[in-house]
Amino acid sequence: MSLDNNNSSRANKREKQKGDRWDGYEVKDIDPFQKLIPFLMKTRTGSSNYFKETYDATEIVKYLNRKNKELDSEEIKYNYNQFFIAAIVRIFALRPHLNRFIAGKKIYQRHNIDVAYVIKKEYSDEGEESVVVSSFERDSNIDDIKTIVNPVIKGVKTEESDDTGDFINSFVKLPNFIITFFMWILDKLTDNGHYPDFMKPIDPMQSSVFISNLGSLGLSNVPIHHLYDRGTSSLFITVGQVHKKTVITDKGPEEKYMVELGITMDERITDGYYLIQSLKLLNDIFENPDQLNERLKEYPIDS
Repeated sequence: MSLDNNNSSRANKREKQKGDRWDGYEVKDIDPFQKLIPFLMKTRTGSSNYFKETYDATEIVKYLNRKNKELDSEEIKYNYNQFFIAAIVRIFALRPHLNRFIAGKKIYQRHNIDVAYVIKKEYSDEGEESVVVSSFERDSNIDDIKTIVNPVIKGVKTEESDDTGDFINSFVKLPNFIITFFMWILDKLTDNGHYPDFMKPIDPMQSSVFISNLGSLGLSNVPIHHLYDRGTSSLFITVGQVHKKTVITDKGPEEKYMVELGITMDERITDGYYLIQSLKLLNDIFENPDQLNERLKEYPIDS
């Protein structure tokens, strides 16, 4: 399965312009009070809103079963990890305020949809974890997601070397004052948009959203995770295990598949109403997952 990179088949996007940061561009068309908010709420953790919601995942289960029946026996199966990343990428494309971040007390829109996610090499107490960041086009469908994510996961699980882990292992051996100074420098470079190139591939904090799929560990009731003050990630999403549960419907008790999401958002990028409407759209994708088979023909551009 190959990713079609023919520009004529992809939706239009805003081209990078002079004065843009490497990771985004300043949003100009916003309310004056919103421009003031980063001066009033200075940290990401102090500006966090928390949401927790349980969704009906019955159609998701049916959808993945249908997709996998169409595959040859040698092809890699579709899974929940791919689906939830695809759904979140679609929401970020259709609801661009979610892809904003704060740097140097200014509000920026990110050029790409950059998703950080955790890969556990081995499901055991001693199993190492690696965090990677993958970039996606705004019009991506689930096949595009699968094409990008699968090789990354396979590489992390099979390769002995881990660039992020190797760097951290060497870095923490330095004296404390050097670590403190280096982190201070990185924070300043993040604010002014001159983050060093060698750090970009190994720093998950420079991302649109951080996703932790706790369902892969068998956890149904997920915790709500905090945001990190360093970096530019404005959302953290925890995803629980898709599990069967008896729920009361208009027709009486029914057994359905359910999934719980915990969402933490930096409220400086947009308001709670915008997020709630975005979650309603996410629920529509869960109820009608076939829409992820198609690439978006068009999507809004944040100005």
